[in-house]
Amino acid sequence: SSSSDYELFDVDEDDDDLMLIPEHAQCIMDDPMLVGKKDNHIDRQQKQKQILEKLRTMEEKVRMAIPERPAKPPTICVVPVDLTEGNRGAYSPKVVCIGPIFDSKRKTDSMLRLEHYKWRCVRKLIIERHPGGTLESDDWSLEVHTPLLRKCTSMMMRLVPQVRASYSSLSFYEDTNGDNTSNEELAIKMLLDGCFVLHRLLKYGREANGGMDDDDWNQRLGRCWVWATVKSDLLLLNNQVPFFVVRKLLKLLRSNIDESDDILVNGGLQFFSSLHPPRLHSAPIACHDVHHLLHLFYLSIDLPLSCSHQDSACKNAALPTGQTWWVPCAKELEEAGVRLCARKHGAASFLDVRFHQGNLEIPPLQLFDYSEPLFRNLIAFEQTYPATPGRITEYAIFMDCLVKTSEDLRLLHRSGVLVNYMNGERGDAAMQFFNRLCAGVHTSAGRNYLAGVLEEVSRYQRGKWPRWRAALVSNYFTNPWVTASVFAAAILLAMTVLQTFYTVVGYYKPSK
Repeated sequence: SSSSDYELFDVDEDDDDLMLIPEHAQCIMDDPMLVGKKDNHIDRQQKQKQILEKLRTMEEKVRMAIPERPAKPPTICVVPVDLTEGNRGAYSPKVVCIGPIFDSKRKTDSMLRLEHYKWRCVRKLIIERHPGGTLESDDWSLEVHTPLLRKCTSMMMRLVPQVRASYSSLSFYEDTNGDNTSNEELAIKMLLDGCFVLHRLLKYGREANGGMDDDDWNQRLGRCWVWATVKSDLLLLNNQVPFFVVRKLLKLLRSNIDESDDILVNGGLQFFSSLHPPRLHSAPIACHDVHHLLHLFYLSIDLPLSCSHQDSACKNAALPTGQTWWVPCAKELEEAGVRLCARKHGAASFLDVRFHQGNLEIPPLQLFDYSEPLFRNLIAFEQTYPATPGRITEYAIFMDCLVKTSEDLRLLHRSGVLVNYMNGERGDAAMQFFNRLCAGVHTSAGRNYLAGVLEEVSRYQRGKWPRWRAALVSNYFTNPWVTASVFAAAILLAMTVLQTFYTVVGYYKPSK
């Protein structure tokens, strides 16, 4: 803006009438932090200059506030602070950094060994793609291997705009909005991290045993069982590389031209196969639909499309007002005649909860020390990426309702629904598990996939007969001895009634 745009600010020094100054400018001039207590000693022209500078800065910010409208929402978002409350460490990597979000941790002692190992992965993939003729298998050829390395780097540079659109923490253009990651640095990170992930997936995709015979177990990485920690780090939302980067690298570096992109999905499923909750269905996962490794694991444990009819049925369920997200705790359900049981057969996912003839059937869930970080990042993905169905969040809220006391936990453990392998104060940790997961989460009540189950449970527990039957079983059939006593008393009562009956009949109708 030119100075002529603000001619109304040209007030004579002797003129105390400031009515021509806009109201917001008057407020700025009256600000004691700007004007000071000794207003008479400040040059009036200087005040006007400061005011004009503030207004021009404001105009520039409004002019430059062009909304960024990506074709698709970012798939790798920084976890909101309110979701990290209670366990911030559940979102940070321990031994390996992937992507630009944790750049500051790449040079820490715990990360350096695997940072060096990533370069060996790049080298190994390139050499396997072009063995180099008469060269030894580990020799590098400037004529053969260097051009391929440069080709991979050029490909990463071309992918930079797409990569930036995948991260919520990166701007579309370098050096804007506080983002100081240059395009060149980002391309190198994608090459390095992408080759590391590609190496892991190919290793598990090509060999059924996960490549136990290769040299990974001989690397100097500073700790035993490091790969188990790597597996957990690769399932953190903020520690991801876009899957299209891995696919492009596979296209350039595959040593077997007959290998399809499906080897990445198969390798990822094999890599995570030891984790719980396990994959219970065999529905295919298209490689081009996968956004990153956490998303791949999410798709593997979510309800398959073949079970989507349950969602449509849930949307039509009519729950009592205010009870959409509420279900009684396990103890109250038992008292109402609802039987909790583990659904060990026929479940398509650990999310596949059903209610049938008074039985609330829940697939078994095993809880380990890694379970909380895993569930937290799955829920964070649902909370930050709008294209997810949100079923894991809804399941966690449902389980949080069931487990309120140690008695609830005991009932679920006895029925086989929850199996607790967590260390420490195991009872307390398991009891608070779902409560901690649900802190700060938000979801839509209108799309709850469990709405149909909740409606059936609510209708069933309102009936009187199930509650009476449950009270009868609880009071008189808790163990064989009590049951035997009840039957003996019933027989004795029946015999007494019969004896009384025949006595009365004999009195009024004596035998001839």
